[in-house]
Order: sequence, then structure tokens, then C-alpha cells
Amino acid sequence: MHANMYGTWSFCIPRNFHGGTIIGGTKEPDNWDPEPSAETRARLLSNAAANYPALVADGPLQPLGDIVGRRPTRRGGIRLEREDIPAGEIKGLQDDAAKSIVHAYGLGGRGYELSWGVAEEVLELVKQRVSSRL
Repeated sequence: MHANMYGTWSFCIPRNFHGGTIIGGTKEPDNWDPEPSAETRARLLSNAAANYPALVADGPLQPLGDIVGRRPTRRGGIRLEREDIPAGEIKGLQDDAAKSIVHAYGLGGRGYELSWGVAEEVLELVKQRVSSRL
């Protein structure tokens, strides 16, 4: 992985078995277009060639396809907290007892690497709530 200016990055992941390389690294807040962008492709290929010259040692890159993916994030960073809602405040529930909601989202492109720590914190928040009700 290579960090670029303005908080973007570039990465190249060699694929085993059938060969090839995954090239990626975009950060486009509020872009929800599901279609691949020729401009984005050109930028990714240019960054890959500049940052990983061995990729183009035998000639130009030959893209096989484009994949558009989403890693939703949250302005203000990760939200990881328990929200306790007093009895009767959630309309439409048959059981009007107090409820708790554990919020754990907004990790963006770091979701996988942070998932273990977030899961441990969620578990602690749930344990605290359960023990407070005993």
C-alpha cells in the first residue's frame, strides 16, 4: 500500500492461482455512482505504474475489468457506544420496557482490521447492560 497526497492511497494485490493483480485505492466521499469511471481507472493505473514499476516492466497494464465497491464511513469518525432508551419511548413495541442499542459503525475501509477490537468493545457494552439489570 502506498499513501498518496490528500488522504488517498494506492494498492496492488497479486492474485495467486490464475495470476493477475488487483489494483485499487479510491476515496470519493459522496460518490454513489455504481458505474466504473474511466477517469478513476486511468488514475489508478497511473498510480500503480508510478508506485510499483515492476508491474509495467514488460509493457503497459492490461485491465481485465472494473469493480465498484463501497466502504461506507461516517463523518465524525466511528460511532461505538451504547444508547439506553427509557421504557415507553419506542412507539409501536408491544413490550414497552427499557431498551439498549449498541451502535458500532462508520469504520469505512478499515472495517476488517478494526472488527476484532470493535467486537470486544461491543461485548463489553452488552455485558455492562446485562449486569446492570441483574
